Amino acid sequence: MMSMPDSNHAPHPNGNARLISMRCHLGELGTRYDLHGHPFDEFTLVTDGPAVIVYPMGERPIRPDTLLLYRRGERHGARCDSRPSPRFWVIHFLPGPVLERALDRLVRLDPAERIWELSAESAVMFRWFFLQMFKERTQAASHYRLAESSWLRLLLVLVQRWAEGRNSTPEIPGAINSDTMRLWHLVNALAGKPEEFVRQAHQLPNYDSLRHGFKRAFGCSPREMLSVLRIQHAKNLLLETPLSIKEVSARLGFHRQHEFCRTFHRAVGLAPSEWRKNPLNAFHEPQK
Repeated sequence: MMSMPDSNHAPHPNGNARLISMRCHLGELGTRYDLHGHPFDEFTLVTDGPAVIVYPMGERPIRPDTLLLYRRGERHGARCDSRPSPRFWVIHFLPGPVLERALDRLVRLDPAERIWELSAESAVMFRWFFLQMFKERTQAASHYRLAESSWLRLLLVLVQRWAEGRNSTPEIPGAINSDTMRLWHLVNALAGKPEEFVRQAHQLPNYDSLRHGFKRAFGCSPREMLSVLRIQHAKNLLLETPLSIKEVSARLGFHRQHEFCRTFHRAVGLAPSEWRKNPLNAFHEPQK
């Protein structure tokens, strides 16, 4: 039975910024992301390695620490032709009409004016904001929608300042240590392969200590986050690929399609096929 929506699952008043989905993934050598579009905006920060993007102006090589903003409906893709492998930090969102009117650099018609090479400090700050929203989404504590919307609004203002040429990068209160981040990246990489995650995770030195540090940093265990990320990855596959429901199910490690459909419906409130048709109608978000 689907639960009734509560205050966390209602649309934001006054058209405030709304986070749709987010992910971080590694683009291995030879990986291609086919052209696709969707009914909301997208930030993509490319780090760690170079990539080639395909967007309305054609193809363009980009360097690490480049931030791209795709407007709703703009078809875009990418490919990874060289090493080191790039990592893509993707945020799907709706900015809301108030922010759209205020942040003119983020709504430029020319897509080439929505590509910014960030300083190393600014790229670190973007990732930090990404993790704050990610933590809100995975913990799903009270009023998490309001919290993640507030983080998103601040990030949009920060990007506007970077686009204006201001070196406005606030101090980061505290960084997550590198071992915890490595475990976080492993969870992201193996969200569709839970059995392989368990095998690799238990090969990590001091895994029990890492697991406790992970929970302190993100508010949930690696396995709990794995469950949330499977649904987030399912959303991205449904939005960005022509894969059938059966193929999405297999890609995410479900042994049977009906198990995937039941898990997705319990988390999102809609069947995968319904959500794919209109993702903006769903206000029920994954719970732990």
